[in-house]
This record gives sequence, structure tokens and C-alpha cells, in this order.
Amino acid sequence: MTMWCSESHDDEYPEDDWNLYQSIDRVESLNTAGVTEAIGIFKPRAHRREPAPSMLSNADGELILKIWFRSPVNIRRFCVAACGAEGAEVLRRPSLVRCFTTPSAQSADFPGITEMEPVQSVELPENGDADISVACHLHAYSQVLFLLLHISGDKVPCGPICVSYIGLQGTHSHASRQAVDAKYEPLLTGQDGQDNDEKAAGDESHQCM
Repeated sequence: MTMWCSESHDDEYPEDDWNLYQSIDRVESLNTAGVTEAIGIFKPRAHRREPAPSMLSNADGELILKIWFRSPVNIRRFCVAACGAEGAEVLRRPSLVRCFTTPSAQSADFPGITEMEPVQSVELPENGDADISVACHLHAYSQVLFLLLHISGDKVPCGPICVSYIGLQGTHSHASRQAVDAKYEPLLTGQDGQDNDEKAAGDESHQCM
């Protein structure tokens, strides 16, 4: 039986309901510079405006984030922000995110990702305070175990993009395991059946005597 929950299970941030960072199992990043672990930008909402940790793309201004969840989640809104990137000479904010939730996207890479059809494509507004979120298409983000985000910046000027915060809002599941009361009956092999038939015939002959 699946139970859906929106409450925080982080003792340090008990008010952080609907935030799915606690349900993330692992994150893989592609086409990124530096050594920052990608899971670090999925922060509690209280830290959404902190510029570090952050992810930087390579010079072409695109990156891929692959997110696996511990159990199925329903994603209802998401936020992508680059807090602190304003004014930096070589950093640009993300302007477009393409989202994928199908299992086939788990093996996606560059340049093939550009030919794939996303479940949603969103032009991102300026979001330096990480206060603007985008509504998800309900059907495409229901009971998902995997999410891929293909994030890019404006083509002109060219250069790395920065992502310092990604917020995923929705409900997570609690999978409960219940004991199964199974009853088993022995299966008779061919030899067992023959022996039982011979025994029954013997019993009948004794009764006739």
C-alpha cells in the first residue's frame, strides 16, 4: 500500500513541507565544471538564496542533472535559480529548462538530449531571489522515480551558466510492507501419484477378502 505525504522529515527544518530534497537518492551531473556535488544545490528552502554550493556548466552554457528518488514522488512545482550570479563577469543565469521523466532518459547524454522530446519545456524568468516557481504538468510528474533536467542559458553571450538552487515541491510516498499469509499444499510427483494409487488398490483388496 502506498501512502503519500507532504510533511518534512528533516528535524533541522521541520517547517520545510512539500520540499522533495529529502526524498532524493542520488544526483548525477553532466557537462559541469568544478568539483561541487550536484546534490548540494537541492537545499532546504531556508537556504535557497545562498550562492554556495552551486553548479557551473562548461563554456557552452548547458548542463544535465539526473535525479533519482528513493521512492515514487509527485512533483507539483519546481524552482531553478542562480542566486549571486548577477554581476559576475563570466556567469550567466539559466534561461531554459527541459524536463524528462521517462525511464529511457536515464541514459541520455549530449548531444542526443537535444533531439529528445521533453515532458515539459519552460523559459525561466530572472529569479535571483529564488521566489518564482513553475507549475508542473500533473500527469507527467506523478509517481516518478527519476527526473532529468536539461538546463541552458541564452545563446548570446556565450559562456558558463550558474545554478545555485533547485527546489522540487510535491508529495513523497511511504512504501509499507505487509506480511503475506500464504498456505502451501504439497505437489505430487508422478512417482508419488503412482505409489498412492497402488496403496489405495491394496487397501481395497484387503477390504474384499
